Amino acid sequence: NKQWYQRRVVITAGGYLVIEDFISAEMCQQLINSAVDLIKTKLDLATHPRSVFTTYNANEVKPDRQMMDKYFLNSGDGINFFFEEGAINDKGELLMSKEMAINKIGHSLHCDVPVFKELTLGDRIKRVCHQLDMVAPVIPQSMVIFKSAKIGGSVTPHKDSTFLHTGGSPLVGFWIPLEDATKENGCLWFIPGSHREEATIFMNRNKEGTGCEFVGCKSDNYEQDEKYVCTEARKGSLVLIHGNVVHKSYANTSDKSRNAYTFHIYDGHTANWAPTNWNLPTKRGTFVKLY
Repeated sequence: NKQWYQRRVVITAGGYLVIEDFISAEMCQQLINSAVDLIKTKLDLATHPRSVFTTYNANEVKPDRQMMDKYFLNSGDGINFFFEEGAINDKGELLMSKEMAINKIGHSLHCDVPVFKELTLGDRIKRVCHQLDMVAPVIPQSMVIFKSAKIGGSVTPHKDSTFLHTGGSPLVGFWIPLEDATKENGCLWFIPGSHREEATIFMNRNKEGTGCEFVGCKSDNYEQDEKYVCTEARKGSLVLIHGNVVHKSYANTSDKSRNAYTFHIYDGHTANWAPTNWNLPTKRGTFVKLY
């Protein structure tokens, strides 16, 4: 119908699309509550590695690099926690509560946590995939992204296909703000039309399978600030993100958090999951076929 056609045209033209009122405020709160409960009940600070999430850090050299790389590479098959960069001191001690210190939970929420599984594998997501002409949609990963008040870190300009690359058609990001995403608390910024240029840098598993390395180089287009469009989104919206569109977000210096749930889908009919990706299919089947 007309709505289906318009969604395909918009994401093809600009590389992203905001669909308001995709889920209810009540469901947003259920997802937040479930994520916080995971931190409270599953995160044991006595044994957990101090893994910090940053967009471009695979080539940094740190004393605990090997342990953190192993934790990250195995995180596609379970519920794992990654800290904000400013939440831990040089001694590995938290500077705040663990609920405030977490940047991300990933990457199998769509398999292991009922409320996230119900949404991600539900009819409303299936309808969007049909509208995008996906024949065999596959969900390889899911995450809750926290951008806590005052500490939520920035995300550097990037294309999602740098971190999750497919041969053939690129994947699509499904980004759902669980709270209003505003200019003040770190909403997304996009370069419209940048998806027409394929990614030129990729984060790959290294040959030893012990960590990640970047291959290629970043385009100069990423740094052209005047091209970015501020994209605020009300809680419960769905932001569709073409795998090749350049986007970023600034640090949250406000007194309001900006939490979001996000996952990615690629079409197994027109794309092949690259064997060099950091996240690879496991025997447990966390790469879920939607239909």
